[in-house]
Amino acid sequence: MVFGYNEARPKEQNYQDFVEKLKGGLGDLGEQGVSLMLYGSWVRGDYVAGRSDIDAVLIFPDEVIIDKQKLNTASKVLTQAQKGNNIPFQVTVTDLRTMQDGRFNSFDPNFEAYFGEEGRILVGPDYRKLFTYSIAIHSDQNALRFNLRKSRLGLLLLEHDKEEDYERLLERFNKTLDATSRASKQVLAMLDGNLRKNRFSALEELSKVFPDLDTEPLRRIKSLYHNLKDLDKLYGHAEELAVVWNESVTFFESLVKSYLDNNP
Repeated sequence: MVFGYNEARPKEQNYQDFVEKLKGGLGDLGEQGVSLMLYGSWVRGDYVAGRSDIDAVLIFPDEVIIDKQKLNTASKVLTQAQKGNNIPFQVTVTDLRTMQDGRFNSFDPNFEAYFGEEGRILVGPDYRKLFTYSIAIHSDQNALRFNLRKSRLGLLLLEHDKEEDYERLLERFNKTLDATSRASKQVLAMLDGNLRKNRFSALEELSKVFPDLDTEPLRRIKSLYHNLKDLDKLYGHAEELAVVWNESVTFFESLVKSYLDNNP
């Protein structure tokens, strides 16, 4: 869909209604430590209704592994806020430890002053003083940052896509499986600098490097990739697909957490 071509452009009142519904719907999560910060043209007041995005950071007060029930609640709130509004919403879903550590924070150091000056906390605590911003020092680091961000975003948009664009949901799901399976070899490459041949070549090695890491979700992805009829069947069962999706993102997060725990 393209605004102005085959989709009506949202108006100023749509932006206002969307933000108010987000604020009200996320209130309970905010009391539990979830934070939603807005920034950019909407906060400055120089946005153009019907063209400009609303930029945001949604922060969960977790140790890398986001509480998926809370994330699902946020997904449902977002779905309700978009109804009748259809706002271009650019949001980064992250966790407090990732933002504090900095190595998997997808925002570079230029954002520190930017967030400090323009960030507006809509819901929950203000965590900005706890953030660490760093430049990637490994070739795989930026890819991991980007893919973790996109995989989490897919889960946040799951409820909306399930109602409005199921094909887009499947595209996001497959990208998450790809990103998660690649992450296993990318994290190991950050440790030893060695290139693994394919996305599952590090599967057995992971258990040796990170003994507490549950690799079953990665084995499930491998099985789906080698049994495409099972993958195709999964497409038609949204609830089962959501389970696999949640498990995949949790594995990705667990992998990052294991790296941080072992490399403080």
